[in-house]
Amino acid sequence: MYNIRPRSFGEILDTALQVFRDHFVVLAGISAVVGIPAGMMMAVKPADHLAIPIIGILVTLVFTPVMVVAFTIAVASIYLDRPVTIGEAYRAVGSVFKPVIGTALLADLLMLLGFIALVVPGIYLVICWSLIYPVMIVEHRFGMVALRRSRQLVSGAWWKTLGIVLVAALIADIPAVVLRMFWSSISVLGPILTATTSSITGAYSLVVLVIYYFDRRCRIEDFDLRLLAEQIRTEGASGTPEMA
Repeated sequence: MYNIRPRSFGEILDTALQVFRDHFVVLAGISAVVGIPAGMMMAVKPADHLAIPIIGILVTLVFTPVMVVAFTIAVASIYLDRPVTIGEAYRAVGSVFKPVIGTALLADLLMLLGFIALVVPGIYLVICWSLIYPVMIVEHRFGMVALRRSRQLVSGAWWKTLGIVLVAALIADIPAVVLRMFWSSISVLGPILTATTSSITGAYSLVVLVIYYFDRRCRIEDFDLRLLAEQIRTEGASGTPEMA
């Protein structure tokens, strides 16, 4: 079980690496479900059949949100000491997929308007709403309620949140770029390996956001103390240690 408590900037990144390493098979498997098919379609040269790469792009656009939801479910469950399998994570998507997608589209539209109006408001909203996926998955809040909740959690720590998002993306992108350089010399297998490794390394940023979500709740709501109290009550009622 991971010690759920407020963490420093570095501890959040380190804990995310630990979670990713400890449960690499499950988390990488969830990511690869999208990465491998997309890479296989992109591996086909446009000269051979133009429709197939286009289909690959559409598959990525459609199924990436599914992967993000399944991944968030898995990481939140793991962090709360309720590990799940790849199949269980994807099956759990069905119960929340429609409101999650609706909320994500709403956020994308509002952020787009922010970028069109002025770039700065768009960037501000991106960071304010960076925690909407954990909010939706853990708290089952959707729509404007989820957006306001994410903004509430980020309130007072906007610059820290920006730093965490940027550093996590940098940590994920460096190995992806290096591996892409190696895979580029392979004609057919290269695009498949590139798409797969990019989806796996990029998933690290999602782990960071889930860990950071719980960090913010611990800081402003004493989530760790409430969780411990609930665990103690559960253990007292059952007579055996059990995670609430």
